[in-house]
Amino acid sequence: MKSSRNLFRRYALLLFNHRLISLSLIVLAAISGFTFLQKTPTIFLIGDSTMADKPLVDNPERGWGQLFPMFFDHSVTIENHARNGRSTKSFLNEGRWQVVLNRLQPGDYVFIQFGHNDEKKSDSTRYAAPQTDYRNNLMKFILDTRAKDANPILLTPVSRRKFGKDNKSVETHPEYSDVVRSLAKEENVPLIDLDSMSRALLDQFGPEGSEKLFLRVPPGRYKSLPNGKHDNTHFTFYGATKIAGLVVEGIRALHLPLESLLRTVDTSGKTGQGKIVCLDYFYNNEWKTAPNGIKSRYHYAWEDTAFSGYSELGITIMELGAEVDTLNAAPAAENLSRVSIYMIVDPDTPAETLHPNYIDDEAIKAIVTWVHSGGILILFGNDQGNAEFEHFNELAANFGIHFNEDSRNKVEGKNFAMGAFTDFPDHPLFHGVKKIYLKEISTLKLSEPATPVLADNGDVIMAYSKFGNGAVFAVGDPWFYNEYFDNRKLPEGFENFKAAENLFKWLLRSAKSYKR
Repeated sequence: MKSSRNLFRRYALLLFNHRLISLSLIVLAAISGFTFLQKTPTIFLIGDSTMADKPLVDNPERGWGQLFPMFFDHSVTIENHARNGRSTKSFLNEGRWQVVLNRLQPGDYVFIQFGHNDEKKSDSTRYAAPQTDYRNNLMKFILDTRAKDANPILLTPVSRRKFGKDNKSVETHPEYSDVVRSLAKEENVPLIDLDSMSRALLDQFGPEGSEKLFLRVPPGRYKSLPNGKHDNTHFTFYGATKIAGLVVEGIRALHLPLESLLRTVDTSGKTGQGKIVCLDYFYNNEWKTAPNGIKSRYHYAWEDTAFSGYSELGITIMELGAEVDTLNAAPAAENLSRVSIYMIVDPDTPAETLHPNYIDDEAIKAIVTWVHSGGILILFGNDQGNAEFEHFNELAANFGIHFNEDSRNKVEGKNFAMGAFTDFPDHPLFHGVKKIYLKEISTLKLSEPATPVLADNGDVIMAYSKFGNGAVFAVGDPWFYNEYFDNRKLPEGFENFKAAENLFKWLLRSAKSYKR
C-alpha cells in the first residue's frame, strides 16, 4: 500500500528536479494543507544474466533481479531489463537502453550492473575495454538517467565463484570493478560494491558451502539440461536470494530514499526454505498474443504481473523462503518427486484453450500416490462455466472433495461487500484476518476424509483433507490472483494478502523439503 510522504519534502523534491515551483507556492501549499499523491518510484534494472529474470518452466536458474521484488512493499514496481549475455556495448547497440530511457520518469531509479560480458575479448559485439568503452558506456547511462531527473545507482559486477589455494575467494573482475568504483566517486553516483560484498559472502560459505549458491544440476533432472550443469557464475534460487539481499544491504548502507520502501526478509531460517511450490501450467495453459505478435502466458501464472496473474502470490511465497516453480507437463512420479506443494488452478475448457489437457487416470494415480507419500496438493477451482469440472472432480473425489459447479457470491459492479467473509473459525488460515474477498465461487461437497475449513450459511467454501502422509486444500476460486490480492482494487479492510501468507505458512510447515 502506498505511503504518502511529508508534504514539504514532496514539493522540495519537485523543486529540485524540475525547478518549476517557487518557495512561496510550497509554503502556501503546506499552510493550506493541499496535498498531491506522489508516484512511488519505479526501479529499473539493467545488466547481464546474473541479474536477469529467468524462465520458470523447466529451469533451475535464477537471476538476483528476479528475487529483488520480494524485499520491497507491494507499492514498488521493479522492471528488470537485464538480459543474458549482455554487455554495456550490446545493451546499447540492441536498443535496450533506449527502451528503458523512454520509460524513465522523474524520481525513478536505474540500477546498473555490467562487466561479465564486457570482458569477453573474443566477441567484438560485446567486448568493451574497461578504461575506454566500458567507462564511456557507463557514463552514458549515468548522464541519460540524470537528464530524465532519475537516479543512477552503480553496482560492481557480482563475483564468480573462484577460490585460491588459501581457500579465500579470488577477485574475478578487478579491472571492471575498479572502473565502476572510480566513476562512482568522480560523478558522485551511489555505489553498491557487489563484487566485494559477494566475495565476502563466498568466504562466509567457503569453497564447499558456496556451491549451493550456484547451479549444480545432475544429468536428466531437467529436459532443458539433459547433461546437467555445473556453473560458477549463475545462481540457484537460494543464491539469487542471497545476492539480492546484498543489494538491499547496499541500499540501507547508502540510506537511499528507497530504504523506506524495504521490507525485512529473513533469508536464512524461513518456513519454506528448501521447499518448492509448483504451479501447474499443463491443465491451465492459456495464452494471448500482443499487437507485436509476441505470445505470453496469462491467467494465474507466476510471471503474469497484470490483474490476471499470480506474481504477487509468488513474491509472498518466496518471502516465506520457498521457491516457486512450474510444471508444464502431465504430473508423474518423476516430476512430482521434486515438489513440496503442487497447485492446480482453474483447469481449461475448450472455450479457453483450443485443445485443453484433461486430468486423466494416469495423472490421477500419480498425484494420489504423491499426496499419500507426503505431498501437499492445492486445488483452486472456479465458478460454473469458467473451469473444467468433470476431470477435476475425478481427481478431487479421491480426497473426499467435490466442486458443485455453482456460482456463489455474484458481485454486482464494485459492491465488494457482496464477496466478503468476516466470520471465521479458529484456524491458522485466519489468524489476524478480519475480512477476505471471494466472488463467484463453486461451493464444495465433502465426504471422508475431507473436513470444512470455512463454511457459511450451509455452504462449504474451503476444505482440507488429510490423506496418508500428505494433504489437500481446496476452494472453488483462483482467489489469490493480483486483482484481488491486495488493496489495489479491493477497498481497505480486505486482507486476502494476509490470508495468502497464512495459508502458505501453514501448508509449508508440514511440506517436505526438496534438495535440488
